[in-house]
Amino acid sequence: MPKTQETKFVNSLFLTNLIQTQYGETEVKIKTYDVEPATAEINDPYARSSMNRILVKYVSKENPSENVITFVAKIKPSEGNLVEEFKKSDVFDKEIIIYKNILPKLVAVISKLGGAVELAPQLIYSSDVPSNLMVLEDLTVRGYSVENQQLGLNLEQSKMAIEKMAFMHAASVVLLAENPADFVKFAKGTFHADHKDKLGYFSNALATVAESASELGINSAVAGKLKTLPAKAIQKAIDAYGSDFQGLKVLNHGDFWTNNVMYKYNNNELIDAIFVDFQNCVVGSPIIDLVYFLTSSPSYEVLEQSRDELIYVYHETLSLLLQRLDYKKPIPSLVDLQVELLKHGALEVILSLTTAPFLRTKNAQNTPAMQPTLYKDEQKVDLKPVLKAHAGHINQQLKDYELRGLLDWGAAESKIKGLMGRFQK
Repeated sequence: MPKTQETKFVNSLFLTNLIQTQYGETEVKIKTYDVEPATAEINDPYARSSMNRILVKYVSKENPSENVITFVAKIKPSEGNLVEEFKKSDVFDKEIIIYKNILPKLVAVISKLGGAVELAPQLIYSSDVPSNLMVLEDLTVRGYSVENQQLGLNLEQSKMAIEKMAFMHAASVVLLAENPADFVKFAKGTFHADHKDKLGYFSNALATVAESASELGINSAVAGKLKTLPAKAIQKAIDAYGSDFQGLKVLNHGDFWTNNVMYKYNNNELIDAIFVDFQNCVVGSPIIDLVYFLTSSPSYEVLEQSRDELIYVYHETLSLLLQRLDYKKPIPSLVDLQVELLKHGALEVILSLTTAPFLRTKNAQNTPAMQPTLYKDEQKVDLKPVLKAHAGHINQQLKDYELRGLLDWGAAESKIKGLMGRFQK
C-alpha cells in the first residue's frame, strides 16, 4: 500500500534498527514490509492520530528462517485539520510519558499483589524529539479484539473492564502518594477552567436536545428542565472533574469506552481486557472514568438492569486492592461513591446526551474531541440524526435521571437565592 505523509519514515533501515535494538537480534535483513491503516477511520480529517499496522518479514542470525512480525504505529498527524492544534497541544508527549514512565510503574505496583497484570500494549519504540511516533505491540497477534460499539458490552465484558479499571486506579493511588511529580502533566482533563473557550459544543449540544424534545418524544416537564441545563453545564462538568473525592484521587484513563478496551477469549471464555489510547489521562475523582464508561459502553439493556451492580463491582475491587496495597487513608464506602455520583450527576447527564450517543454509533469517530486542546470550533457536528436513532433509550435514561433528581440542577441555585432573599434584611 502506498505510504502517506505520516508513514514516510517506515523503511528497511528503520525496521532493521527497530528489530535489532528492541528484540536483540543481529544481522537482520528485511525481506519485505507493508504499511496499512489499523482502523477504518484513518482518513477522518479529525482523527486524533494516524494509526497504522506495519507487517514485516525478515531473517536474522538468530532466526535464519523467515519471520513475520507486526507493529502498530501511532503517529502525530502531519496532514488534515488538526495539524496546527497538535502543534500547540502536548497530548502526544503526555501519552508517551504514560507508556514509558507511568504504565510500567503501575504494573510494578500491581505485581506486589502476587501476579502479573497487563494494562496496555507494550511500547516498543517512541521518538522523544520530536514526540511524533509511538510503535506499539500489535495486540491482535495475541488474540485481542475490540467489541462492537453499536451493540454495547454485555454484563461480563462490562464487569471485566470495570475490574481492570479498578486495578489501574488503585495502583495510581499508591504512585500518586509516592511520586506526585510524575503526574503534574495530568492535572487538566476535558473539563477544566482553562479550556472553557473550547467547550462550547457541550452546552450547544444540550440546547439541541432541549430544542428537539418534541421530535424525540420527551415530555414537556422534562423538556422544560432540559432547557435550564446548557447555561450551567460546563461549570458543573468542571466541578465534577475537580472533585476531591474524600482525598481519593486516581489517574483516570479519560476516554474509557468500548473502542479503547480490547478483549481476549480462550475457547469463547473471556479471559482478559486491556486498554489503549491514553492521551486523555487526568488525575481526579474516579467518577471521571466510571461515569464516562457507564454512559457510553455497556449495552442499554445492561445499563438499565445492572448499573448499580457495575458500580458495586468497581467499588468492591478498588476497596480490596487498596487494602492489599496498604492504603493508609480511610477508603470511601460504597455509599460514599453513590453520593459522589449523585453530587456530580450533572456529568452523567451531559455525557449521556452529548457524547455517548455518538460512541454508540458506527460514526463514533465523529464525536467531538474529549481532549479540548484538539478541538476546533469549525468542526460542526449534526447531533439530531444521532439523537433520533437513540430516542427511545434517551427517553428511558431521562426518566431515570428525573427520578434521581439529576435534571434539577439547572434551576436549583436560583431557587436557593430566592429563598434566601425572603429572609435577608
